[in-house]
Amino acid sequence: MSEGSANSAGRAYGGVSAVERDGRRRRQLLDAGLLLFGDTGYRSATVRGLCREAKIADRHFYQYFAGTEDLLLAVYGECMTRLTTETVAAMSQVESGDDVERVAARGLDAFFRVMEDPLLARVVWTEVLGVSPRVEREYLAAMASFSELMLARLRGMGVAVEAENDVDPAILATAAVGGISHTAMTWFLSGYAADRKVVVATTARYLASIGGSLASESITGP
Repeated sequence: MSEGSANSAGRAYGGVSAVERDGRRRRQLLDAGLLLFGDTGYRSATVRGLCREAKIADRHFYQYFAGTEDLLLAVYGECMTRLTTETVAAMSQVESGDDVERVAARGLDAFFRVMEDPLLARVVWTEVLGVSPRVEREYLAAMASFSELMLARLRGMGVAVEAENDVDPAILATAAVGGISHTAMTWFLSGYAADRKVVVATTARYLASIGGSLASESITGP
């Protein structure tokens, strides 16, 4: 790039700096990605269509993403951050009489409430599957993070979660998260046929039974 081009790229237009302009364009592409991946699907999305939805010139796409797969991963990352942040915030509230099931219910209510956004749900539970080994690794890493979150919360409540009698807590947590993941996927694909309260109460009971199987000492509180 020539010095003149570099200066032009960093120049402010209409009071908007180059950094602000870049941030705005990237945000527009992320929003367009969520809309198109969550509505018509990742496999039907094109750079041209994404740029049209984002209202930016096609040539700008590759300033921010190497390809549509990179954009998918960025959108997926934001979706998982939203799910995790709201779930953790709900579980972190302290109420008298808390036990595993009540804490699980608060977290799951926040989790499934976010899942009621059909764009996010489609990206998280269907569009990232079968894309590539790289996307699959990100998906599995996200599921592993939820497993670690579950174990950390149980430990915080005084539940002993150490391996004992051939039972591995990490595997048990992975199985639990897998069950919740499948429940979330089928709930979304059913068009949210069951009331969220029923989904939350049922899955909270499921997690409580798993938490109870790990408990070797009484719950002392958060």
